[in-house]
Amino acid sequence: MPPLAEYHSTDTATLLLTRYEALLALTEQMLAMASEHDWDGLVRLETDYVTQVTALQGPLPADGMSDTQRQRLGELLEAILHNDLVLRERLVERRNELGELLNVSRNQQDLHRAYTGGRVVNAGARFRRETP
Repeated sequence: MPPLAEYHSTDTATLLLTRYEALLALTEQMLAMASEHDWDGLVRLETDYVTQVTALQGPLPADGMSDTQRQRLGELLEAILHNDLVLRERLVERRNELGELLNVSRNQQDLHRAYTGGRVVNAGARFRRETP
């Protein structure tokens, strides 16, 4: 998606709004994936998100926008920022969950080392019964 500055259309405002609407839809998909704990899907969408945000960089053509278009742009930006905030909160929650899982795993490893003296014990041969 080329940056807006590369377009020489008289209706850049409409194109801008269309792109922000697409970005809003993408953030809504990302939120849905986070809610469904589809972290792999969320990572895949993040590439599209970065591409779309990069294409929107640059000054906004506010001079060529009607009041209605400016209001719509404000609504879109507000919704995108809200989705971004909620998504960040969910990602922090996920990071904390992963941190807890890592701590549990480390504790289990420490306990295993403490009870085995750091060696792997093959208890199967020691307690195996012969069958007649």
